[in-house]
Amino acid sequence: MVDVELDQGYYDRGIAARRNAHTHLEDVTDILTGIEDEADKLLADLLANLVRTERG
Repeated sequence: MVDVELDQGYYDRGIAARRNAHTHLEDVTDILTGIEDEADKLLADLLANLVRTERG
């Protein structure tokens, strides 16, 4: 087993990276929800068109 000593900068960089990622990713949930809503609308429209085609 090898002992590795990590300097405080290692931890500081990790904390900064996580904080930075959190800041940049905070809108992802809202963006994905919007995409899901649009996909649901498209699917509903597609199914409605298929039903009309089968009847017509």
